[in-house]
Amino acid sequence: MNATDVKILKAIHKVSPKSFISPVKVNEALKLDPTVLGDRLMLLKKSGHLDIMTREYSSSLTLPNAISRISLTDLGRRALKKK
Repeated sequence: MNATDVKILKAIHKVSPKSFISPVKVNEALKLDPTVLGDRLMLLKKSGHLDIMTREYSSSLTLPNAISRISLTDLGRRALKKK
């Protein structure tokens, strides 16, 4: 996990520490390219730091790679406490 991943986890925690939130809302604070953010979120899901929900149909709150909701896992919250 690098500094950008930690920033993503912190932004998710700040917006919604316990429930699912739109990644677009999180990206309002991060200002990353939506495709790059989507790729990072998928890597964080594979490492167990995030839960992700996808949608078949896109909306204004969905990233280009169909990610519609994200949430920190217990591992993600523990990683923030260590940083």
